[in-house]
Amino acid sequence: MHRILFLIFILSGLTLIAHNQTRSLDFYLKEGLQNSPLLNDYRNQINSAIADSLLISAAKKPLVEAKSQLQYSPFYRNFGYDEVITDGGNYMAVMGVTQNVFNKRELNNKYKAVDLQKQLINNSSRISVTELNKIITDQYLTAFSGYGDFLFNKAFLELFKKENEIVKQFVKNGVYKQTDYLSLLVETQSQEILVNQLKSQYRKDVMLLNQLCGLNDSAWIELVEPQFGIKGTPDIAKSPSYIQYKIDSIRIENEKMAIDIRYKPKINWFADAGIMTSDPWNFYRHVGYSAGISLNIPVYDGKQRGIEKQKLEFNENSRKTYENNYRNQYFQHIQQLSNELKALNEMSAQLEKQLKTADQLVKALKEQLEAGIIQMTEYINAIKNFKTISRNFNLINIQKLQVINEMNFLLTQ
Repeated sequence: MHRILFLIFILSGLTLIAHNQTRSLDFYLKEGLQNSPLLNDYRNQINSAIADSLLISAAKKPLVEAKSQLQYSPFYRNFGYDEVITDGGNYMAVMGVTQNVFNKRELNNKYKAVDLQKQLINNSSRISVTELNKIITDQYLTAFSGYGDFLFNKAFLELFKKENEIVKQFVKNGVYKQTDYLSLLVETQSQEILVNQLKSQYRKDVMLLNQLCGLNDSAWIELVEPQFGIKGTPDIAKSPSYIQYKIDSIRIENEKMAIDIRYKPKINWFADAGIMTSDPWNFYRHVGYSAGISLNIPVYDGKQRGIEKQKLEFNENSRKTYENNYRNQYFQHIQQLSNELKALNEMSAQLEKQLKTADQLVKALKEQLEAGIIQMTEYINAIKNFKTISRNFNLINIQKLQVINEMNFLLTQ
């Protein structure tokens, strides 16, 4: 891009003075990541997972409960519950404690589930960061390409205006015909319309870029030329999307283990102390305590255990299919982008040579035009040809950055 502008400045003798604030790609990337509600949501999910770990730790401790019950069951003659069962009532106020023992394996399984959840959230956050960076960079390149077109055509507009004044004098002196001047004037007016259109489109592109980054700003912004290269080399093992499949595999195995643990015998100890009586009038004579151990052994559940494990096997089969497909596409995509970048570099080198030749031609014709040697149409055609080559050169360079951005996305996704 800077080569194009340099050629135009030499051609027209213009100097563009920055009168508005400038912003770089790094600025927009930083603002986009900082203002992203999705990334903020991931941060909150991590804090929630940390809270889950604290809940598991708290569940290891004995559970202490205060229990009370006042139950009156009246009976007389042929009315009321059997006194042998109800004792006329039940009055209780005790403090109880219970705790599950020999459950270390179950707790470790829960801790691992929470840890895997945090890994998934962190990994999802990394994927979202790379996706957001790619989207912002793509839009920045689109806006910068429009900015380059605007500056490029604005420089030509100023050049046409200067030539208008020169040709007008030649027409008065009889060197050129009135139609030559009108031809140049039509091109100048067309160029002015184009410049206004490009300026409007550039404003829209920058507004969209601001929206992507959570910025509420409508000021005129001058974008800095983006400069970045390929980050790293292909390594699928470091790809967050590939890591996601690995975490899912571990998660499925952990869920299988949780099913097995659920069908292990469970032992709890319990104790209580307080008052328990059927006669509220002498409650002080029934202060006591109790303690014991409970054992729960699953015997039969209608084969639910096997069905749940089978469902997890189906999930694992799907996961393997997606993982293999991602692996194949990963290396194919890398190769495709490498070939595309190589072709674009070759085209860019060819266009750069062509652009230098076109630039020399325009300069030579400009001198001949001002000397009254050539026809106006010849000069205008040379200008149009130079503009076409310059625009193609600009587009190729932007496409190269877009391919590099796509490759960086793949290398870090």
